[in-house]
Amino acid sequence: MDKAKWKTANDPHASPDTLAALANDHDWMIRIAVARNNNTPPETLRKLAQDMETSVRKHVAGNPFTPVDTLDELARDRDFMIRGDVARNPSMRLETVEMLAEDKNYTVRKNAIETGRI
Repeated sequence: MDKAKWKTANDPHASPDTLAALANDHDWMIRIAVARNNNTPPETLRKLAQDMETSVRKHVAGNPFTPVDTLDELARDRDFMIRGDVARNPSMRLETVEMLAEDKNYTVRKNAIETGRI
């Protein structure tokens, strides 16, 4: 892993343009760092929500600055760990919390209910 890219991707003061560029990196660890960075622009988070690497999508789901429409999309992800992180995200819509409280997976349901929003 490129340590300079890793440091930049984790820097809370990194520019949105720099983070957008790093979101295209071949190294999924760099993309994870970008996905969890609160300074990552919404369009970049939308793009990372489509990443083939589950861990990248999981960190997008947990980022409180992920756009609501993207959280709605991730709430339907095939991976229950991603849905579980969406359930904990304070930015999700009430309708999404309610849907996740009915999820087939116990952990997802539990996370949605424990938000205290329903």
